[in-house]
Amino acid sequence: MYQIKTKMETTKKVNTRELLRHTFSTMMLLKSKAISVEEAKAQANLIKQSNNLLRYELDRAIAVQKFEKIEIRNIEE
Repeated sequence: MYQIKTKMETTKKVNTRELLRHTFSTMMLLKSKAISVEEAKAQANLIKQSNNLLRYELDRAIAVQKFEKIEIRNIEE
């Protein structure tokens, strides 16, 4: 699981639920015109990248469980 720091320097764990919360929050900010379309697009791109990493972790966990002798490089190193 990844961690992010917000502007207030608090650390939050990143998981699917938090990504969905952030996505909804961004949509509401865009709807109320509190952020620009460009800012919303930038946030959407970051959310997509985060989702790809979560998907990678899931696929990796499945592969490790399915194949006993599989060696997968650790991307965090």
